[in-house]
Amino acid sequence: MENNWEEINWIFEPDGTLRDIYVENVTIEEWMILIDFLNFNHVIRYGPTGENQLTNIIDLEYSIQYLNDKTGLMESKCASIIIDSIIINLHFFTIDQIEFDIDPREINSFEDYKKVANFMNQISEKLEKPVILTGENQIDFPLIQVDFSKKLISALTKKEAKKLWKIE
Repeated sequence: MENNWEEINWIFEPDGTLRDIYVENVTIEEWMILIDFLNFNHVIRYGPTGENQLTNIIDLEYSIQYLNDKTGLMESKCASIIIDSIIINLHFFTIDQIEFDIDPREINSFEDYKKVANFMNQISEKLEKPVILTGENQIDFPLIQVDFSKKLISALTKKEAKKLWKIE
């Protein structure tokens, strides 16, 4: 059963934190697939973290070098994927985990939710891996789960969350 906005809008209630999107247990090859996919299918802004308006394409070679860098001397960069009025930021934190974040204030309708879920589904299809959306740094508690191979797009209702959290 597909959720409706009234059941899931609580996920995007602004609380001063971001929402994270994760793909776990990835390889450098999967990073390359992701970057190519994003570059050819989305509007991108890429550059130094905090000022990522420099180019409209993710520098694949630099990103892979950065992920493999052991010196800590390379400049951190960020990519922003722009889907209408929604900005999904991609961070290059670790080789084995892809992390995006979004500002919940940008998700104001079921249509906005569907854009985020569709983006997650595209990533799941390309990488052949599940993708989750969580509260900021709450990777163990998925609020939205997407797995293209299982045709799964599932959002946690507030009632389900309270039951999991054992809140009355």
